[in-house]
Amino acid sequence: MGLTVSHGAFDGAYSAFNRFRQFVMKSIGGNYPPHKDKNLSDGYWYFGDGYDTETHPGLTEFFKHSDCDGYIESEMCGVIANELKSILPLAIKLEKIEGTGGGHIEAQGGFVQVLKYFIEGCEEACTKGERLVYR
Repeated sequence: MGLTVSHGAFDGAYSAFNRFRQFVMKSIGGNYPPHKDKNLSDGYWYFGDGYDTETHPGLTEFFKHSDCDGYIESEMCGVIANELKSILPLAIKLEKIEGTGGGHIEAQGGFVQVLKYFIEGCEEACTKGERLVYR
């Protein structure tokens, strides 16, 4: 069992998707649960400096969305894609330090490649006027 996100955005274990979101959040200086810092609540995720729910609605949707079902409307997919593209250079730098992620992430080319797939999936859904579906 695992998570498949339509339009080729993601296909892998739920744990791999969580590691992927942790990596993306870490690339912008934030924390996504489970946290290594036990002073942070595992029920919450934390943006890094310069990022918040108002300035980055696409990232907010990406991080808060269920990891097992539901959908994201096509218009929001375009916002997500643009915001993820803007942090791609940060992700590339982090992957050089942290490595490619192992397991399902590494099998698909590493964190940065998985991020590119997610961006492409969001762009395709937006262009076609379709929802990005998590199943």
